[in-house]
Amino acid sequence: MRPITRDLLTREVIDWHQQGLIDRPLLEVLLPRYETRGRFLAALLKWLGLFAIFQLGLAVLSFIAIVAQSALLAALLLGGVGAGLWLFGVRLATDPQQRHPFSGAALVTISLMAAFGTMLLLYTAANGHDPERVAPLFLTLTGVLSTVTAYRYHLRWPLLLALLLFFHGLGAWHAYGGHGAYFAHIQDERLMALVALATIALGLWHEQRLEPGPLWRCTGFGGLYLIFGLLYLNLSLWFLTLPDGPLQWVLVFTAAGIAQIVVGAWLHDARFTGFGIVFLAIDLYTRYFERFWDQLSLGSFFLIGGALAMLIGYACEYRSQAHASEQTP
Repeated sequence: MRPITRDLLTREVIDWHQQGLIDRPLLEVLLPRYETRGRFLAALLKWLGLFAIFQLGLAVLSFIAIVAQSALLAALLLGGVGAGLWLFGVRLATDPQQRHPFSGAALVTISLMAAFGTMLLLYTAANGHDPERVAPLFLTLTGVLSTVTAYRYHLRWPLLLALLLFFHGLGAWHAYGGHGAYFAHIQDERLMALVALATIALGLWHEQRLEPGPLWRCTGFGGLYLIFGLLYLNLSLWFLTLPDGPLQWVLVFTAAGIAQIVVGAWLHDARFTGFGIVFLAIDLYTRYFERFWDQLSLGSFFLIGGALAMLIGYACEYRSQAHASEQTP
């Protein structure tokens, strides 16, 4: 069997499991039949090589721009390299024999990231003094380019980048605070939650209506919409409960977690169930932290928290085994 065919079957089997079409035991039976030995190491070396080449290229361009002391020159160089990477990546990604599909998609995605950098450099060259104000606009424009590229050439990676850019353009920011600390912030959690709900609905519609029909070559796009929507919906509701948020938002966050578990069980979709379980656990731990961190000693806090987690896990496992034995004829 050709390596490309093995890779295709491996990706499809994993997608089936993630969509809840097959269970874990069947995944473990099918995956070893198609998965190539050493595949992880080969993929890791491939991505490390691409990253190293890209970083070396950026270093050379940065050195030239610094020596010339010209933001315009830097923008032209980065834009030219980005355009070249886009053309070469599209050629690889759309090769009928699919000899380098991953490399092509990666190069296209990198070229779209370079487009965002080019916009910022052109703004700087035009004597712009407030890059933070125009950054959301440039993120959105780059997201549009990524979406068009994704649907035109049926590539998932540019769509993933587009969704990330759209949500960040709407006001989802993060930063490194120093000393190993990171900060995440959403400018308007309520608006972000509504947008995330719309994205979830779009993902379900895309997956159930469009992909089996006219957009059959865009299989998997709906899953990306769904995953990003669930992620930002839960993050928005969680942030609304921090720190010591109003009780109504705590109840909404808890209800949303439970609802996702119920919907996942109803649709047999592990994505809803997984997000619901994870963020319901985060919700419970957050409430436990807010109520008892200052009331208990450090040892007692973690001892009681760990014991409660083990009891809840045991109860869920016991209930799952009891349900499985009831279903067995």
